[in-house]
Amino acid sequence: MKRALCVVAAAILLALGIAAPASAGGDSSLPPGEITTMAGPCGSSYSHVGHYPINASGRTLAYLDVYWSSSAKRNCLVTNHAGSTYGVSLYTQATIRPSGSSWPKCPSSTGCDAGHFSYYAGPVYTPAGVNMSNRCLDVTGVIDWAQRTLTRIHCG
Repeated sequence: MKRALCVVAAAILLALGIAAPASAGGDSSLPPGEITTMAGPCGSSYSHVGHYPINASGRTLAYLDVYWSSSAKRNCLVTNHAGSTYGVSLYTQATIRPSGSSWPKCPSSTGCDAGHFSYYAGPVYTPAGVNMSNRCLDVTGVIDWAQRTLTRIHCG
């Protein structure tokens, strides 16, 4: 229940434009180096480091939100519904991997979550035991028929 409330609060703030993306790039209106302080859906040690829209027909349907934990040395991803898709049950997928690795099997792995969801898919994590400090990240998000894949992002 606590996780669901955090995710719903984060999604509402994102939809209102209050929770802004953070330091490591993405489509950001904040200067580099600023990090959101709200605990996200990945856990308290994770900081929000990327916010990337999934667009189709000139509309933003969802966002890929990337998180980083310096203590766990792992990344996390959530695909959040936005705008007209928020609250609508649609096929939604979040997939994450270290660059150069195989894409994880979906939906039955640590690195992929997929199904018909109304608000988000994830959180999904890079593999345990893989130190992502000096590695690049690949992510994919799907919302209904729209997809966005980003490769070699947030490189250590």
